Amino acid sequence: MAKSAAEKTEPPTPDRLRKAKQEGKVPASQELPLALTLGTMLLAVALSASRLWHWFSSQIEQGFTLGSGGRLDLAAITDVLTSRGTEALTTMAPFMVAAGVASIASGVLISGWVFAPKAVRINPAAIDPVKGLKNLFSARALVRLVASIAKLVVMVVIVMTYLWGRFDECLALSWATPLASLTVIMEVILGLVARFAVAMVLIALLDVVYQRWQHRQDLRMTKQEVKEERRQHELSPEVRGRLRRMQIEIVRKRMLHEVPAADVVITNPTHVAVALKYDTEAMLAPEVTAKGADYLCEKIKEIARAHGVPIVERPELARTIYHTVEIGQAIPEPLYVAVAEVLAMIYRLRQQRRQGVSGT
Repeated sequence: MAKSAAEKTEPPTPDRLRKAKQEGKVPASQELPLALTLGTMLLAVALSASRLWHWFSSQIEQGFTLGSGGRLDLAAITDVLTSRGTEALTTMAPFMVAAGVASIASGVLISGWVFAPKAVRINPAAIDPVKGLKNLFSARALVRLVASIAKLVVMVVIVMTYLWGRFDECLALSWATPLASLTVIMEVILGLVARFAVAMVLIALLDVVYQRWQHRQDLRMTKQEVKEERRQHELSPEVRGRLRRMQIEIVRKRMLHEVPAADVVITNPTHVAVALKYDTEAMLAPEVTAKGADYLCEKIKEIARAHGVPIVERPELARTIYHTVEIGQAIPEPLYVAVAEVLAMIYRLRQQRRQGVSGT
């Protein structure tokens, strides 16, 4: 029974998926970036085929005529290579940018934007050699191996099928002109790349589906985990209200427990009561140890009378402290004089009582 309760058979909840994303645990496909990059490059080549062909043919023509107009020395070769290299970079830059954008877009498509600082932290468990060796012989590694073999078989079949269909055309290249041969070779290369791109897109779609499924499998939860999460997030309003009332009652009891140690209770006198304590060695200013209105006001005064804590009526001062100072906080500086007068009066009364007792 305990074993079945510990088995992860439940699908991950939205909260579990959100926490996993914050930790960088998102579905990732190695095939989708390659497929999108290859497809984007092919589309870019197709859209600018005439310009590329003109540039490529001009480079070949200039290469064949290099040095025909004069002496060929190292300086001339350096100038030619520099200019040709600059032209090549300028021509290929848009394609490289398109490939980079496609690679970034692939990650966004499968898992959305992910910012997970926790994912870049060093995890000692990730470099455990024993765990790494186990992963080499895991079911997931077997799936990757089968997928790699299947991709290789698909690519070989595509190459053989396509080249066999153009076998006679390739044989005739030995009698064709250089320009015609180059045209056929470029057509064959582009045809293979196009077929590779289509195959990679189909493989990537299958891989995305599998990676999403595997990701949810890895995040499965036990029945107990689901119950605990539901208990935390789905408390009824009645339960939340009861918990809130319990918390208020605990705070109230703790507050009333501080009244006997107060130096004075300042009242409104019937609606508001505030208990103050001042320890000259531990406090910079008098602090509010308890306060209350209506029922709590009467309760504070009742406890104060029972423990001999002086009660002083100062309506304005009581209301000001009640509305501006929280329990456990010191009174603000503008109230120092008013509170000091009350405390001084209390201290004088205590002193008089002590003197009266000692005199008798």
